Amino acid sequence: MFLLLSYTYVLDVEVVGVRFFKPSFVKRLFGYRKPFLGFGKYARYSPSILRHRAAQLEQIYRDSGFFDVKVQVRDSVVGRGRVVIVEVEEGPRYVIRRIVAPEGFLRTLKVKLPRPYSQAFVASVELSIVEWYQDRGYPFVEVRRDLYAEDTLVDITYEVDSGPRVMIREVLFRSADSSHLMTRRRIFYREVVLKRGECFSLSKIRESLSRLYRTLLFTSIRWKLEGLRKASNRECGDSSAVLVFYVKEGTPRILDLTVGIQSETERPILFNTEASFQHLNLFNNLQRVQVSAATLFDLMAQRITRFSSNVIYQEPYFLDMYLRTNVRVSGEYDSDRKMERLGLYGEVVKPYVLNRMEIAAGPSVELRYPIDGGDGERYRIFKVFERAYFDTRDDIFDPSWGSVINLYVEEAGLGKVGDYDFLKGVVEVSVYQRFFLTAWKWADRIKVGKIGAVLRSDTLPFYDRFTLGGEGQVRGYDRFSIGERVENCDGVICHVGTSLVVFNYEVRRRIWREIGGVIFFDFGYLSRDYGYSAGLGLRYFTPIGPVRLDWGIRLKDRSPTDRGKIYLGIGHMF
Repeated sequence: MFLLLSYTYVLDVEVVGVRFFKPSFVKRLFGYRKPFLGFGKYARYSPSILRHRAAQLEQIYRDSGFFDVKVQVRDSVVGRGRVVIVEVEEGPRYVIRRIVAPEGFLRTLKVKLPRPYSQAFVASVELSIVEWYQDRGYPFVEVRRDLYAEDTLVDITYEVDSGPRVMIREVLFRSADSSHLMTRRRIFYREVVLKRGECFSLSKIRESLSRLYRTLLFTSIRWKLEGLRKASNRECGDSSAVLVFYVKEGTPRILDLTVGIQSETERPILFNTEASFQHLNLFNNLQRVQVSAATLFDLMAQRITRFSSNVIYQEPYFLDMYLRTNVRVSGEYDSDRKMERLGLYGEVVKPYVLNRMEIAAGPSVELRYPIDGGDGERYRIFKVFERAYFDTRDDIFDPSWGSVINLYVEEAGLGKVGDYDFLKGVVEVSVYQRFFLTAWKWADRIKVGKIGAVLRSDTLPFYDRFTLGGEGQVRGYDRFSIGERVENCDGVICHVGTSLVVFNYEVRRRIWREIGGVIFFDFGYLSRDYGYSAGLGLRYFTPIGPVRLDWGIRLKDRSPTDRGKIYLGIGHMF
């Protein structure tokens, strides 16, 4: 570590008398960064900056309730640098004894007093008062607060000037730029929950914004009250105004391309691709259509092992209600399963909270045909399924906290239709969290599934049973390689089961800028057989999610020649 002789540097910061904060926090506040293994640099010494930092530290203490705090800074010469000594007399921490505010608001304030003073808490109460009035029709409310301190006790008084109560005279929609709005006006009026003739409500405006953004049609939305005047109708307030939403439409067409690579023992390079085209605003009426196709290509054998395609139509207002319906026609060719499949699916979805919660149900019909010497005859399966989805992640691409819960149940046959009767259920829970306040994060997922024959059936269709191994489940294993082996099987899929458990755990961290690293452990159980693996991964973060490169190696019954398997894709595995 070399220092320029023309400058004086802060070689160290000594902290004295600090109990409320960690000494490391005070050191960072005064600009001290200890070089690591000779890399990095010391902060330059500046008396004016030190005085500013001392005043800043006193303010931080006062915001935390230490009104009598005193901070003194001195330094000593050590060689070519200085050692800064920060002495703090914290004094007592003041306590909030009483809050004086409008009676109606106080009944909604769930706060136990006395409590330690905090500027952040005081500001949050003020913001809550503003929002409480704005939800009751007063958009121009102003709040002032007075503080009285005595013997370490604090009384806080909030004085409110509510301003006029405003009725919404009209709701209008305008383009935020010079372009013409293509979306039909009735779509706007369906999604905006604050209607003409109602009192102004901030919570309803927020709900309207969330519902408009949920359509995926708009890149920006802002609102404004215009034309304020005295109201002629006294039902809501003494004033009225026009609520105007200024919106900017994005492109309604989306093209997605996804590629990935995985390896297996007999097929070292499997290349998968998926292409999807969506139109989000068909006929400018919010209907949607999506066409997608996916392939799994064996590069060594130069052949497609699986091909699937889907056509999905979505109606956003089923029965003129806030229900979403999906109709899907799909087809699949799978040489590993030696079958072809045609399916027709219907689904009614009730969304909640920006699509973070969904409850859905619907029927489906599938026709399956054996190919390439596959056993069995053509058969038909009729299902009714229900699913629930809950998502509380803070970031869908790289979450630091939150969880995802998927519940899925399907009943096949119902004792009357189709060729099989069975029940199948899957529960999947993923949890994401940060290690305290560090850059390290962990994520885990547990998935449990069960299938069983009922009513007319005493057997299960082979390809509705669970399979385990490989990408998306237990990395380091070949696909379909874990589970009980079916007798007299000469195909690719010979390991199936009726009871499934999958557990995945990852430790994630950003290493440098857009580069991240992962350490993972996978475990899977399928009908009296199990496997587990571990590995490392690299992530390159992009606006559409991380590019993922994983290497996993099996830890159970590994052969001496097994060097693990490599997986390349887009997005975290879970």
